[in-house]
Amino acid sequence: MAAAIGREFSYALLQAVLPLRDPELQAALEALAGEELIYARGLPPEATYLFKHALVQEAAYAALLRSRRRELHGAIARALSERFPGIAEEQPEVLGHHYAEAGEIEPAIVHYQRAGERAQGRSAHEEAIGHLRKAIALLGTLPESGERNAREVPLQLALGSSLTAVRGYAHAEVGAAYERARVLCEALGDVTQLAAALVA
Repeated sequence: MAAAIGREFSYALLQAVLPLRDPELQAALEALAGEELIYARGLPPEATYLFKHALVQEAAYAALLRSRRRELHGAIARALSERFPGIAEEQPEVLGHHYAEAGEIEPAIVHYQRAGERAQGRSAHEEAIGHLRKAIALLGTLPESGERNAREVPLQLALGSSLTAVRGYAHAEVGAAYERARVLCEALGDVTQLAAALVA
């Protein structure tokens, strides 16, 4: 479970998703720390842990069956959403990742879009580009429909905006994002957003 959470994880999140009582969970974590597989910082329930090496985390994660991984990521995403609203608000990309790994595409798209918007809000455009591209890629796995296309338009416009900020108007990626938005808007008959795509 810890490997599914990530290289760093908190006692509180692990406790929220594992069906173990405190003494059992603490004993298990102490055993891992004793083997120097993880490092502990602080004391439960405020403790955080870090896998000693990324390879240790990756090996533990790889040992899980694919179906079990999806299950764990779903449980982690729900725990974060329901019990850790601060993380859900401040780091929506974390929820996006776990929902995507759980195969829950709709909430993954929503969280990656939110992460992109938050990154744009603080002018972290490279980060925004990454999040928006993930949202667009996930959206592309859904069946073709007017609703799907309508959801893609603001993502492409936002992507075009961040690409412009870091690569300049003349860059091919900028043109591709706005061209895709234009094509979608024309197919949808969305005059308002079409104007935004053309002006850009």
